[in-house]
Amino acid sequence: MKKKNQIFEITDLNKFVECSRVLVFDSMGKQHTSSLDDMKYTLAELSEEEATELNEVLTQEEAMIICKDFMKHDGDTYLISNKRYVDLIDSLNSRLISNMLNNLVNKGLLETGFDHESNDFIFWIKDNENNNEEENKKS
Repeated sequence: MKKKNQIFEITDLNKFVECSRVLVFDSMGKQHTSSLDDMKYTLAELSEEEATELNEVLTQEEAMIICKDFMKHDGDTYLISNKRYVDLIDSLNSRLISNMLNNLVNKGLLETGFDHESNDFIFWIKDNENNNEEENKKS
């Protein structure tokens, strides 16, 4: 028997987006067996360092734009199905990972390039020996 798709009504869009992005951020690196009681859902539950990192890699504004693509606007509320919510969480997760990788590249900790065979970007750890040689040549 096929389960019926449930529709959820969101009355506080800002809180919904905050909770969704915190959930994605907090679940990174955790095993699926983590208890729901251990999950964090609001910025206030994150440490100051975690909140700063989240705000750097996935801002509320960026998450808001992503989230609105998955919802229907109905007057003062937004509507989302359980299936679309799973897709939304996946999209936030992808953007979070992409932004984290971009930050590591910008900080010089990772190298990146486009692989035409896989039609995707690839990343690798920067070779410190080559970097030291290049720095010495500049001096």
